[in-house]
Amino acid sequence: MNFPDETIIGNPARSTLMIYTDPEHFSFSVYDKNRKGSFFYEEIPGDNRFSPFSVFKRMFFNNNFFSLPFRKVLFMYRTPVFTFVPSSIYDEKYKEDFLKFHFPENRGIALSHNILNTEINVLYRVPEDVCQFMLKSFIKPEFIHHAEPLITYFLDKAKTTNNNRMIVNLEEYGMDILCFSRGTFLLENYFRFDGLTEALYYILFTWKQLQFNQIYDGLFITGNATFKKELISRLAYYLEQVNHLDLPYAGHFEGINPDKIPFELAALSVCGL
Repeated sequence: MNFPDETIIGNPARSTLMIYTDPEHFSFSVYDKNRKGSFFYEEIPGDNRFSPFSVFKRMFFNNNFFSLPFRKVLFMYRTPVFTFVPSSIYDEKYKEDFLKFHFPENRGIALSHNILNTEINVLYRVPEDVCQFMLKSFIKPEFIHHAEPLITYFLDKAKTTNNNRMIVNLEEYGMDILCFSRGTFLLENYFRFDGLTEALYYILFTWKQLQFNQIYDGLFITGNATFKKELISRLAYYLEQVNHLDLPYAGHFEGINPDKIPFELAALSVCGL
């Protein structure tokens, strides 16, 4: 397992540590947004005997890197089990009720926060053992759902156009679909799929349901799925404006292979959430 050396991390007090996980993966990254080339990203592998979270805990106790006095510690959890509630009707004391209504079988610690520059709150759950470990191991860690940096980043971009936009953040077996209309956030949904054909169906079905224009409105594809180029090629048969979307530029990404960084992590560091 690799850790950043002093030439990369510089002063920990100016650096942000981001721990990112989903049910099957764990990773960490660290960066100083004011230093070029300071972004460091490391995937934590699991194996047949130990989960990625178990591996992370062993790393935590066997290495003093995670005990450095970072400026900020962020914990991002990617889960398809989430929902949005308008701020006008949301009350923190009822978040358990909201989640139980939508996902009665789901278990874990209920978390919520307002999406920046919107009137909506995202509600989701984090496994109790993971949540408690982060709270006990770091000083005031900030919890973020993966939807927040995606919405914040693309909402800002959507304000520069009068057309509708759909963003697809593509994984090997699932994807986020985000939609915006003239600077307004419409929806985000997560779809699990089995291969390119199902991914194509969910994208075009959502496009049709929102009545987007196949000539003038834009579709942007990001993510690191192996079939991304083929999917873009197939979509071009149906829609005029289909584009590959690169990672957002920032000086601290200099020298990094963009294919390895989840888009939501890059967006988080750029938005400064």
